[in-house]
Amino acid sequence: MTAPVLQVSGLTTRFRTGYGTVTAVDDVSFTVGRGETLGLVGESGSGKSVTAMSVLRLVAPPGRIEAGRVELNGVNLLSLDEEGMRQRRGTQAGLVFQNPMTALNPVFSIGWQMGEVLKAHGRGDAGAAAVHQALAAVGMPDPQRQAASFPHQMSGGMRQRVVIAMGMLNEPQLLIADEPTTALDVTIQAQVLQLMKKLTHDHGTALLLITHNMGVIARMCDRVAVMYAGEIVEEAPVRELFADSRHPYTRGLLRSIPRVDQPRGQLPTLPGAPPDMSALPGGCRFRERCEFAQQRCQAHPDLLAIAPGHSTRCWVAQEGTSLAETPARGEAVDVVL
Repeated sequence: MTAPVLQVSGLTTRFRTGYGTVTAVDDVSFTVGRGETLGLVGESGSGKSVTAMSVLRLVAPPGRIEAGRVELNGVNLLSLDEEGMRQRRGTQAGLVFQNPMTALNPVFSIGWQMGEVLKAHGRGDAGAAAVHQALAAVGMPDPQRQAASFPHQMSGGMRQRVVIAMGMLNEPQLLIADEPTTALDVTIQAQVLQLMKKLTHDHGTALLLITHNMGVIARMCDRVAVMYAGEIVEEAPVRELFADSRHPYTRGLLRSIPRVDQPRGQLPTLPGAPPDMSALPGGCRFRERCEFAQQRCQAHPDLLAIAPGHSTRCWVAQEGTSLAETPARGEAVDVVL
């Protein structure tokens, strides 16, 4: 088995504010292999984007990475100085931002901005030819004309293709895409996803895809890690996760997906709200919203394997009991502590 392109171990990132210390990412670990797509999914505020920014050391003050290792091709990025880190951003690791309009500078042409990416990493001699080739690779019509255009002259889908082209310009081994289709309509979203899938397949790039859309996860990913309140609560191959999710939060996410084979009506929702990240509760962080919560859930569960490649942070699942066979909260249960 080849070594993973990205290996994250025990990553912890906190923000020290006047209202307290917010633990945005808490002891997160995962790997992404060559040519593999790992989906990082969860509701807003679960820590997905901060995890991505932490991997590339782009967390701004008052945020600070306080623990863990982030190994890219065997090198711990957290031990590098700023110059060493700058040399790896854009070459070994690329980033596709969520909003291409804010990621692109409105006063410079597309070709100029992409040329600066080449110059920053010693490839300035590649010139316009490399820019045009990168734009053509993401399906942009008439690359020469598009390179002379400005961001405001393009549609949202075209701007997103430009950001993807910039991320892939120096052929990185790792590409991090932070909700790259959120602002796009369904048709353009499908085109962008297909494009990213083709690029990772053709170049063998490891892709970390961050999203809250379970449909995108199903279409794009090989494996998926589910985040809740700053930690991973379940990780599994994508088909297994959809067929046999073992954490109540994951089941809640899947139940909230509209289905064409069911009558219209209000979608199921999870009761309550996520915990205050500056005052995290002890025990399982999901227990206040969990229909299966029991006395043992007052102790914090570890993320443990329950099957090959399938891990979960749930006491019930770790004991081998199906959630479907477990009494919901309020029913009589025999608790063994």
